Amino acid sequence: MEAAHPKQWIGKICAQNGLRLSDEQLQSIELLATLLLDWNKKINLVSRRDEENFWTSHILHCLSLLFKVDLPADATILDLGTGGGLPGLPLKIARPDLLFTLLDSTHKKINVVNDIIAVLGLRGINAVWGRAEELSKTKEHNHRYDIVVARAVASLKDLVRWSEPFLKTGSTTTLPTAAIAGDQTRRRMEKPTLIALKGGDLNGEIEQIQKLPQVKTITVLDLTLKGSSQFDGSEKKIVLVEITGTPKQKADRQ
Repeated sequence: MEAAHPKQWIGKICAQNGLRLSDEQLQSIELLATLLLDWNKKINLVSRRDEENFWTSHILHCLSLLFKVDLPADATILDLGTGGGLPGLPLKIARPDLLFTLLDSTHKKINVVNDIIAVLGLRGINAVWGRAEELSKTKEHNHRYDIVVARAVASLKDLVRWSEPFLKTGSTTTLPTAAIAGDQTRRRMEKPTLIALKGGDLNGEIEQIQKLPQVKTITVLDLTLKGSSQFDGSEKKIVLVEITGTPKQKADRQ
C-alpha cells in the first residue's frame, strides 16, 4: 500500500498521529518527493540507497517531528545543514504559518532548494548559502530565530555551538501541551530551542553537552508512531536542547 499510494499512506499516518493534512498539502508533498528524486539523479541530495524507501526514510521522518513537538505558531526556524531541503520543506508544507530559513554550505544544493521552493510556490521560506559560523555573525541572522532544526548534520556538541548565535536570547515563552491522537501529547517546549533529529548511540553526545553553560535542558523523544512500525526499535530520536546565552557570550557581543 505504501509503495502504490504513498500520498494516501502518509496522509493516513499523519492523521493517526494528530497531524491532519489537506489534499492540497498532500499534493505538494507528493510533488516535493518527485522533484527531490528527480534532482537526486543529478546531484547527491539523499543517499541513493534510501531512494526506494524515500517516503518513510525522509518524508515521514521529517514530518514525525510535528507528531512529537508542539512548534510555536508563526515561529522563525533555521534549518541548519538542510541539504536538499529536509526537514524544512516538508515541515513548511505541513505548517504554512512557520517562517523558515534553509541553510547549507553547498551552493548547488541551495540552488536546487530555491528551485523547488519556486515550483511549489511556497511563501515565508528562503534558502541561503554559507557557513553557519560566518552567517550567524551577520545582522540578518544573529539571534533572529526561535528554533534551530537539524537532521543528521553533526554531533550535538557542534550543533549547540553553531545554533547558539542564531537563537534569540531572553525568550522563555512556554507553550501549553496540546492533546493529540487520544492519550498522546506533543511535547511542551520553550524558546530558544535546538531540535535535532538524530540516530545512533546518543549517550556520549549528550554527556558532552549536558554541562555546557548555554544548555538549559535536554529532552530525548522516541519515534514510536501510531499506524507505522517504521521507526520501532530504531536508534532514531528527536533531541530537544533548550539554549540560553551565557554572560560571557553576551559580554562578547557588546
